[in-house]
Amino acid sequence: MSIPTYGDFDFQTVVDTYDPKLADLQPHHHRHGLTLQVQYFYGTLRDSDGVTWALERKFIGPMTGGVWLMNDASGDLNLHVGALTSARGESIRTIEPSKRVWRNHLMHTMSEKFGVASEPMELAIDDEGIRWSEGELFDLAGPLQGPGFQFYAPARDEPLFYSTQVYWVTGTIGGKPAEGFVGLDNGYWTHGVEWKEYRYFRDLEVSWEVFGNKFTDGSIEYGVIVKGRRGWSGAATFESGKLIAKTDQVGAVYDLDDEGFINSINFDIGGQGYTFTGGETGRMHHFGEARWGNYTSQGGVTRRVGDARELDFGYSWIEFFPTRITADGLTSG
Repeated sequence: MSIPTYGDFDFQTVVDTYDPKLADLQPHHHRHGLTLQVQYFYGTLRDSDGVTWALERKFIGPMTGGVWLMNDASGDLNLHVGALTSARGESIRTIEPSKRVWRNHLMHTMSEKFGVASEPMELAIDDEGIRWSEGELFDLAGPLQGPGFQFYAPARDEPLFYSTQVYWVTGTIGGKPAEGFVGLDNGYWTHGVEWKEYRYFRDLEVSWEVFGNKFTDGSIEYGVIVKGRRGWSGAATFESGKLIAKTDQVGAVYDLDDEGFINSINFDIGGQGYTFTGGETGRMHHFGEARWGNYTSQGGVTRRVGDARELDFGYSWIEFFPTRITADGLTSG
């Protein structure tokens, strides 16, 4: 039996909800001695033609590398050509206690001079909601849905504090009316280490998903489910702004296909069951191929066991490591 060293907790995780006020999310604030290393905006939407879209933008300080923009028009959830003209480079940030804006990125400012195609970007959040515009690519806005999810792994050498809050948005994408969810993640860890160099990505993460469901009665359910190794796990789910389930010990049994994609997952979140079902067009081949370490990404739908209500639109974005799932004996077969 391995015994932790002094001051180490073997990646066990503290899990809770939080009130997502921007005054508590100032970029210069430290949390548990850690500094803000990354912010991710991401989400999935369905347009009026029934096409599913997925988007992600990563900020490290004011710097951003562009939008990962994908849709399933090809039969899988693959890269859309518009991603290549999305904003990248240094942005101008407006940082106020209850408002945050990113706009006027450097590369777009110079693109017209050199005749290079580039879309403008303006992304604004306040304590009520989000507005995210990327020129001709998409224009989305919507309200914050309620409490956020936060978890902290007080490991001695590789600690992690991480939070997620969810918005439900409407607008246009690819020129079509669209609706879906957008998440905002804030990641704090050891300064100077990129996420894909950190032990959580390299070894500890098994799967990590964020989901949003809108039912035909108008109610909205959302949640985060993280399954990891060595005590690192956490999940919380919400509906209409109220906590439904929460745990620091996620149970998960995976059914994988022959290529390592997910057919289904049965989750146990503090005694409440949830089932993820992989979408027929949810395989994110390009997104996974751009990364390493057997990283895989996929879309699908997550439902609470015993909830038979009809979905208007629901989608889950899950990333996972098939080789870790099988190595840890977490498959149903």
